[in-house]
Amino acid sequence: MDKWLNSHWFARAIALMLAIMMWMVVNLEMDSTPSTETSRPLLIDDIALHVKYDSERYYVVKQPKTVKVALESNNPFYRHNILPSDTYEVYVDLRDKGAGTHKVPVQYKGWEDAKVGIIPNVVEVTLEEKKTVEREVTVEMLGQVAQGYTAGEPLVKPFRALVRVPESQADRVAAVKASVDVEGATSPIKTTVPLKVVDKSGNVLQTAEVIPLTVEVSVPVTSPYVKVPIKLNLTNEMPDGYSLASVEMNVEEVTVYGPKEVIDALKTSTYPGPEIDLSSITSDRVLELKIPVLENIVNVEPEYLKVSLKVVPSTTKRLAKIPIRISGLSENMKARVLSPDGQEMSTIDFDTVGAPEVLQQLGPEDVQVVADVSSMPAGVYEVTLNYIFNQPDYVKVAKTAPKKVTVEITNKRS
Repeated sequence: MDKWLNSHWFARAIALMLAIMMWMVVNLEMDSTPSTETSRPLLIDDIALHVKYDSERYYVVKQPKTVKVALESNNPFYRHNILPSDTYEVYVDLRDKGAGTHKVPVQYKGWEDAKVGIIPNVVEVTLEEKKTVEREVTVEMLGQVAQGYTAGEPLVKPFRALVRVPESQADRVAAVKASVDVEGATSPIKTTVPLKVVDKSGNVLQTAEVIPLTVEVSVPVTSPYVKVPIKLNLTNEMPDGYSLASVEMNVEEVTVYGPKEVIDALKTSTYPGPEIDLSSITSDRVLELKIPVLENIVNVEPEYLKVSLKVVPSTTKRLAKIPIRISGLSENMKARVLSPDGQEMSTIDFDTVGAPEVLQQLGPEDVQVVADVSSMPAGVYEVTLNYIFNQPDYVKVAKTAPKKVTVEITNKRS
């Protein structure tokens, strides 16, 4: 025995055996001990919590938005948080629940190869019954139309909407609005816009459902305009033996639309109406005529003018001692009208032609007789007479009325 102990070969053998035993112990422990990475659970925050419920009858007015999920698995995808959202779902099921607050367990789908823990595993969810209210749609115009233009009353189709909200919020529904941008508009607007539900402070109620989702809005946008009298353009004379007794229009004024500078120029004038040729009219007429739209005018209202003409047989009336007026005479000149025998005359007599009821009202103050001597130097001239009536469309001079007179023009100093 002492001999073995003193042998160096014996010592070497013992050392080898101890080394083999230590190697086995270490390797067996490693195989039987799970790794820390595998055994430690993976904690995931902010997993969306879905609520399954009868959305036709109820609103979810209170719920946790997210939960935490703890996963324990050997799957490396879980360890490295590679979790596509379409592979799992965390939810609570209230499809068999009515209005009120309910404590329900949190359930999940997916993660089949893992141990799953949800924090919290029971949550409170409050359902509230939906209530439907009806409101008129109001139009909110955003911005300003172009300068000088006017936005009219908007038209909405449909003009009423149904709003569905949680029952507790029904009294908060103040209005249903349709917003239309009119900034810089120069023509009528027709557009389809979404509806929004607001409270008394104008805040949008996010939980509200509105039916319909959109409406059609029409906003009339008118250019600058002015109302002015309309003046008919009666041309040519009526056939011999006939006169106008009256001319009546269904409107006396028209509304003219156009650029501001054009409208401003029309404010103190009349608008030229349609033309009527009198040369072939021998009986009463009712005419419907389109009102002309002049250059630079956008529109004229009404579009048509109804004109009634009353025609009667002509009669005559003699006007006596009507003054003859000289116009166009230079300041340093003087003039006198001479009769055929060379005597100075200042008045004239002549016959007028017209309807009996018109001539009955005609007096000397309703006519002027004018001899125009513009640009004429000293001398004796045959000057055409101009007969100017207050009612030129109804009265004319007879063919027997003097057409010219003799006018003598002399220098004031001579």
